[in-house]
Amino acid sequence: MQFHAIDSNRLSGSGALTWSNTEGFPAAVADRHGNKIVIGDLHALWWRRVGHPQVLPPDVFDAAQIDLIDNDCRVALGGSLLNEFHGTWVSHPIKTQLAENKLLQLRAAEEAGFRVPRTLVSQDPESIRRFCRRLHGNVIVKPVRGTTRAPLFTQMLRADHLERDEDLRIAPAVYQELISGSRHLRINAFGDEVYGFAIDSPDLDWRVNLDVPVTEVAIEPTVADRIRTVLRRLGLRMGVLDLKLAPDGEPVWLEINPQGQFLFNEGLCGSPLTSHFARFLYAEATAADRSGSFGEATFSLRSGS
Repeated sequence: MQFHAIDSNRLSGSGALTWSNTEGFPAAVADRHGNKIVIGDLHALWWRRVGHPQVLPPDVFDAAQIDLIDNDCRVALGGSLLNEFHGTWVSHPIKTQLAENKLLQLRAAEEAGFRVPRTLVSQDPESIRRFCRRLHGNVIVKPVRGTTRAPLFTQMLRADHLERDEDLRIAPAVYQELISGSRHLRINAFGDEVYGFAIDSPDLDWRVNLDVPVTEVAIEPTVADRIRTVLRRLGLRMGVLDLKLAPDGEPVWLEINPQGQFLFNEGLCGSPLTSHFARFLYAEATAADRSGSFGEATFSLRSGS
């Protein structure tokens, strides 16, 4: 089986992206080594964080030109793959986009049986203040979507955050019940397999400081089943989840990232996540191969780096 890494932000200048409804022009794209890959030959696609701006030569600096190149590369690639790829997506682009929505995640987690924090997504000052009063001020705030241009960590809501109506109205935010405790769970779901890690951190958002105990832990079967149910409801083949243990020991749902970071767990704990994930991708590719609808066995990694 062959493996190809396709850098979605380096399509410009590759000269290989092609799609046509006319015979004789097979849909193709180049991998990072310049090899031309026929899209119809692929068995599995790891669709990971596609959509980064194209890497362009320094003489392309006009904003309209840059926007044109970025848009046309992104849409041509997406349309070609959606039309011509018939293997296994990890995970499907449309399902991935929907699953990134925190509101949809929360509903799916509730329906799967998870305890979910009381949550308000709003830009209405009166509703926000009333929600905070109901929870006696024990509320965290985080972005609905966020931005790639600046790190935005989960933080405790302070009284001064609620003072100005114009600040609250500017955009919706996620206001959520504080789940106390210091044990966070980072769970990697690859198909039906789940690999859990406990992060013991006093910080509300453990990403602020990883110089804390991180250990691999077993995930209870009932929790693993709920995770699989969430993935099925969201149409995902994989996901990286954040849970938190409440003081009574119950795992509380926080969120899922369809293509979250997971290799730092391997670096901190020595757990062979790379091997686990490679076996998962191989199984996805060979399952597609067994359908008999493909030629040469080929596997493609989607990358935005």
